[in-house]
Amino acid sequence: MTLSSNNQKIIDVIAPSFGTPEVPLEKYSEFISSLGYKARFADNFMKSNADLFSSNTDHVRYNNLVNAILADDSDIIWAIRGGYGSTRIIPMLSKYDFSRQKKKIIIGYSDITALALFFYKKYNWHYIHGRVLAQYILDNVSSKEIECMQNILAGNQAKIMYKFTAFNNHSLEPLVLNTELIGGNLSLIQCSIGTNWQIETDGKILFIEEVGERGYRIHRTLEHLKQAGIFNNIKALILGDIQCVHEDNGESLCENAVKDFFHNANFPIIRSNAFGHNKENYPLIMGSQATLTLGKTISLNFKPIDDN
Repeated sequence: MTLSSNNQKIIDVIAPSFGTPEVPLEKYSEFISSLGYKARFADNFMKSNADLFSSNTDHVRYNNLVNAILADDSDIIWAIRGGYGSTRIIPMLSKYDFSRQKKKIIIGYSDITALALFFYKKYNWHYIHGRVLAQYILDNVSSKEIECMQNILAGNQAKIMYKFTAFNNHSLEPLVLNTELIGGNLSLIQCSIGTNWQIETDGKILFIEEVGERGYRIHRTLEHLKQAGIFNNIKALILGDIQCVHEDNGESLCENAVKDFFHNANFPIIRSNAFGHNKENYPLIMGSQATLTLGKTISLNFKPIDDN
């Protein structure tokens, strides 16, 4: 896809999951303006108490997303928050044919994984696994991370250097993989199984991250993905930040669960805590052609989004 020219740099802001009505919209506008874009919001898109769990009713959230998709003057759709709610509007999205619409880039992570996987599978949209907008306002996001997002949006991927460590011996063997990177939040990937947006990982590099689960639940989810064939034909796995709820004795069994599950994996596995729900959450381009270099030095590079 090709990003719009400078005089059309509009980002449509959506709230398909949780909302943050306590944050003035001007704060989001100021941040997006600092990136060189103009923010656009749907009228009354966040409404307190309109829904038990989400920013507004399913109908309103669906309509706001569709309007953002149909807008000819924007290329990017950025979610304000994750949480819960995206999966509930996918059945309505499935009734609409967006194949003739201009491709958009969805930015977000966590619950937004569901929308990203849906549009990637149905229409081959690329998406950026990265912070939701509220975090740039409410959290202390480093200037280095913000610069990384700016470079991705500007197509300057060559300036981005990610750091990974080898998780297993397969990742230490010299190998260069040229394929697509796909994935996101582990729980939402599991939610995709059996749906019309089920993740397809054959021949791809899979990325996963998670937060707020106990060790055995992480292990159980991974076992479900294994039995569903999700790991059968992947080229490599990237483990992002995986955080556990502590056990009653204060232990965190995440690391134990991940090591136990993948101890005999027959594919390369690398990891970095700089992607996910940690203090750092650097953006990753999903659905795009990536080059993963394995061996003593591990690197990940992407083609610019508009070259795909």
